Amino acid sequence: MIKLPDEISDDQAIAMSDIFPTGYFGADAAEIKDGDSVAVFGCGAVGLFAIVSAKLLGAGRVFAIDSKQDRLDKARELGAEVINYEREDPVETLKRLTGGIGTDRAIDAVGIDAQHAHHGEAAESGDIQTQEQEARSNAPDTNTSGDLWQPGDGPSQALQWAVEGLAKAGTLSIIGVYPPQFRAFPIGAAMNKNLTLHMGNCPHRKYIPKLIELTLANKVDPAKILTQSHKMPDALQAFEAFDRRENGWIKVELLPQT
Repeated sequence: MIKLPDEISDDQAIAMSDIFPTGYFGADAAEIKDGDSVAVFGCGAVGLFAIVSAKLLGAGRVFAIDSKQDRLDKARELGAEVINYEREDPVETLKRLTGGIGTDRAIDAVGIDAQHAHHGEAAESGDIQTQEQEARSNAPDTNTSGDLWQPGDGPSQALQWAVEGLAKAGTLSIIGVYPPQFRAFPIGAAMNKNLTLHMGNCPHRKYIPKLIELTLANKVDPAKILTQSHKMPDALQAFEAFDRRENGWIKVELLPQT
């Protein structure tokens, strides 16, 4: 338990309890130094906080990779250069934007729910058959209902792109969740590029005091990531809209009745 100062709003506290520390952990694990270029794969709430945190740690350029335009728009608001993998190949784009070198650091904020590209250059160059086999192996029972949650159809896609898009001797931070049975990782490519890997679950207690300091100093406002606010009786409908990844539903706040 951590006592929050009265100056921390409820909206800020919501983000500080989990998604902000996780994003900061991902940026910290990426070993970001002043001026580094950083690729963040996945622009959900955790990925957005990874972008914020990379900037706080001194990153010179941050590239945000996703396919959802609302998430990319939010990433751009936070100062990232955005790449829609349904429109352009993220690896080729990262290399082009870094003079053919690749980024210094990469953060996988997606995990097992990664999607492969369905359109454009990235779709043409992807190994869709292998990705589909991985999906069947790692999520054989989906328990889906209508248009609600669907598992990712490219479980290792973010990892593949991250490793390919990194510069030699770069660092890959993995905070996206993978199940114990997941075994697909491009170890050969990572080893031959002398990459450093850091991954794991966030030790929230370690980071929250630092994030409180940054918030009180007006270096960051965690509440900016919240995109929806609904009353508790609307919780079911809110969860369903979030599950469908409807436009604008990135992080949802549920308000208790007063």
